[in-house]
Amino acid sequence: MTMNELDGLKKIDWDFKEAKTNGSTHSFHPYPAKYIPQIPNILIKELSNEGDTIYDPFLGSGTTCVEANILERNAIGNDVNKLAVLISKVKTTPLDQQRLKKLDYLINKIYLKIDNYCFNRDTSCHIEIPDIPNIDLWFKEFVIKEIVMIKDEIQKLDDNDLINFCFIALSAILVSVSNQDSDTRYVRVVKDIRPKDTIDKFVKQLLKMKKIMNENYSYFINSNTIFRTADTRLDGIFDSDSADLVITSPPYPNAYDYHLYHKYRMFWLDMDPDQLRKREIGAHANYSKKNGLTEFDFERDMEKCFNTVSKILKKEKYFVLVIGNSIIKGKYIENNELLKKMSNKTDFKFVSEFSRNLNLRKKSFNPVIGNIKNEKILFFKNIK
Repeated sequence: MTMNELDGLKKIDWDFKEAKTNGSTHSFHPYPAKYIPQIPNILIKELSNEGDTIYDPFLGSGTTCVEANILERNAIGNDVNKLAVLISKVKTTPLDQQRLKKLDYLINKIYLKIDNYCFNRDTSCHIEIPDIPNIDLWFKEFVIKEIVMIKDEIQKLDDNDLINFCFIALSAILVSVSNQDSDTRYVRVVKDIRPKDTIDKFVKQLLKMKKIMNENYSYFINSNTIFRTADTRLDGIFDSDSADLVITSPPYPNAYDYHLYHKYRMFWLDMDPDQLRKREIGAHANYSKKNGLTEFDFERDMEKCFNTVSKILKKEKYFVLVIGNSIIKGKYIENNELLKKMSNKTDFKFVSEFSRNLNLRKKSFNPVIGNIKNEKILFFKNIK
């Protein structure tokens, strides 16, 4: 990083207290602990050029890659979470007005099918309950049947991109019509969910996404994206020297259990949350056990990830991470210091660090794990 680049970044107010964080396609789907788009936006502008390829090795909800496309860069990324990959793909796949018009017909078909079923007009309509573990504990019977009918009509579409688009709209509302407390709390609660709430919420989300895609279509037609379900600790995800800049917010140790929070979304979309559980870095469940993982396990995982990223990133280019601290078994872990120290074992050289205060009204945390009030933005240079 040159002094000019460093001086320019020092002038940024990284807190972005009043910034709108849900613009463009970022509001397509909820995702725990996603970082605000202003951070990758500034970094991409300052550290890359139009036509460059931006890489995110921990895709999450695709924030970095959406911003890359908006700024006329190509994007590549991977995540062990299949749902994260699908969300990222849908957020960056352009759908023109002609294709989106098919959704109006889909909505009419779904309403007609549900009305016929509810009022017993269609005696031939048989609803087969999917084989999902404990489905009756997490969803009311009429909600299950509405989801089945919605999913059935989605799958009849002859456009795979539209199918994915609709699946993400459906996935986005599933927690709200389930007995799961929230997107960051896997506890059963009683909710006032009534017949047809599910279809109404789905249609509202679908129409919102349709409007957003119409407004932002031009951002995504001139940029290429490649997303893969893959573990960054492993080699061979993308070609060597295929990225010009890496920006990501990696998992924190002892933070979130994405396989739990997204469990029933994944089941409904025919994904396997158990496979995610086995590969998830930082999962609270793995660190909270009596003989669970420690910060040293996280360090070893991240060293493998750094080595993979170094191969994919071009020489002399930059790897930027946004990360906060953790509490593991009552011990306060400064993850930024851990990563800086660990980087000495890799082909990355630590260059600089900025701090930012979090808007605690917007970002959700598990109070048992720790109330994280700030994050560090770390800059590494690839000196392979």
